[in-house]
Amino acid sequence: MQILKEASTLATYISRHGLMDILPTQVIEACELCRYSRDEIVLVADTVMDYFYFFIKGKLKVFQIHDNGKAFLIQFYSSFDSLGEVELTTEIATSCSVSAIEVSDLIRVPMNVLKEHALNHPPFLLYTARSLATKLIVADRHHASNLLYPVKNRLASYLRAHAYESDHILLKESLSDVSEYIGTTYRQLHRAFQQLIEDEIILRSNKRIKIIDADRLSELAGTIYGDSYAE
Repeated sequence: MQILKEASTLATYISRHGLMDILPTQVIEACELCRYSRDEIVLVADTVMDYFYFFIKGKLKVFQIHDNGKAFLIQFYSSFDSLGEVELTTEIATSCSVSAIEVSDLIRVPMNVLKEHALNHPPFLLYTARSLATKLIVADRHHASNLLYPVKNRLASYLRAHAYESDHILLKESLSDVSEYIGTTYRQLHRAFQQLIEDEIILRSNKRIKIIDADRLSELAGTIYGDSYAE
């Protein structure tokens, strides 16, 4: 992670996303602009959060690791959002891990500064309530997706997220990990890959994938994992 000493860029982000309208001056003054490299971990589950984050640009993957060691994909972030509402208001450890899929910029604020200056600030409390409500809706939709959507559609959403602004994908995770992320078995995942290949939507060579029909892939993907790449 790199802390960017670019005051003008930070000010631009703060203005663009209306942070002056929801944060007290003391919190604005404590903001730092951070850049995470591709595949870099932003948050680790079951650890104490020292910072609250506003996601500005790039792409993040939010996932959980269960007691049996299996990973479960929650959602992708590709537009403005925040990380830390639950941890700020409940003081519990993080429940999810977050990693950058591509180079990503985030604004971070020390939790102690937010607790001192923002927890009694109505605009920030309203923002937090709305953000938590949105996340609850997304989580509910995600669990429903794993029950209602075919594996083919879930795989399409996963691939589209990893191929944003590119038609080539090199999967970092094993296929077993991918199957866990989207809530299926290795055999069903392999079958879904074959369906996408037979439908002439992708080409695949081991972990290397080329998207040959991005429009059809997007149609299958929809908004299953709360992504917004079609915007």
